[in-house]
Amino acid sequence: MPLQRIRVDGLRILKDVDCSLDPRRNYFFGPNGAGKTSLLEAFFLVGRGRSFRTRQTRRLVQHGRDELSVYIEHCDGEPVTRIGARFDKDGIAFRVDRQPVASVTEIARRFAVDVIDPGVHRLIEGGPSERRRFLDWGVFHVEHDYLTAWKRYRRVLGQRNAALKAGADRATLEPWDRALIEAGDAVSAARRAYVDGFAPVAEGVAERLLGRKLEVRYRPGWRAGISFADALAESLERDRTLGHTTPGPHRGDLSLRLDGSDVADGASRGQQKLCAAALVVAQVREASARGRRDSVLLVDDPAAELDRGSLTRLLTELEGLDAQLILTGLSEELLPVDRRFPMFHVEQGRVRQCYNESI
Repeated sequence: MPLQRIRVDGLRILKDVDCSLDPRRNYFFGPNGAGKTSLLEAFFLVGRGRSFRTRQTRRLVQHGRDELSVYIEHCDGEPVTRIGARFDKDGIAFRVDRQPVASVTEIARRFAVDVIDPGVHRLIEGGPSERRRFLDWGVFHVEHDYLTAWKRYRRVLGQRNAALKAGADRATLEPWDRALIEAGDAVSAARRAYVDGFAPVAEGVAERLLGRKLEVRYRPGWRAGISFADALAESLERDRTLGHTTPGPHRGDLSLRLDGSDVADGASRGQQKLCAAALVVAQVREASARGRRDSVLLVDDPAAELDRGSLTRLLTELEGLDAQLILTGLSEELLPVDRRFPMFHVEQGRVRQCYNESI
């Protein structure tokens, strides 16, 4: 089972939060500004090392405080694993069962956390870096060697770019080219294999959510029909002139087309949100299909910008996931609930569980 408990203090307006969680579904209700999204940020911070709303973690620290802390109890067998995250003037630090860990990736391997929030449409209308980040996290959670290949590629890319800026000739660049091609081919192959399995799932979810045909394809970051090695050779003089490497997985992207047109250009905001939600749902399903049974999906105010029919279809898709759901909403009237699962009320940064009562 995924998360059993979360404690949060000093993150935005949250104060002494301590919640026992259902392994399948949990609802958090409250007015705007009550702290619902901040609570989801706390979950995300532990699993990803950052917020899904800002890259500057110091902005999460409550006004007048010097630090924030998040503690979770995670069960992937026996015994329960205790994970803590603390951010202060020295940065962020993590502990697992009171022992320090070097990187958030060590924690991320224990459970996958994804989010569908009102800004999820950024996956569609944002730049390629948004989709690369989404794609890389998906591959990371199902292909354990991927992080090593990706880190090696980034390291060699930096070294090749430094050589290009220094005016290196072809002979000097050859060792960097060989290393970059080896690492880049590994990264691109892993991404492509992932998308080959992920795309049909995303397309099926989109069909059910929108009644339209979504096409998901991987763009490796160089001209179609040639290898990465050929692309590097083809771009050599241009790279030397610009002082950086132009083709490669660092420029990879997902091509997303709805009924034959680019989703970012031809879809409404609500349709973009549903397409992006389809991608997230498919990623969670792909992780489950590859053997992960400990995914956590955060769903922040799903009623925002969706009509009743679209919301119902989205909730139906979520019900079929093998994942722990953490959902927020303004009220039960706007977000229908299944009363078999716990509900919590959030107000002014405090959280209390509700027992068979109206929110």
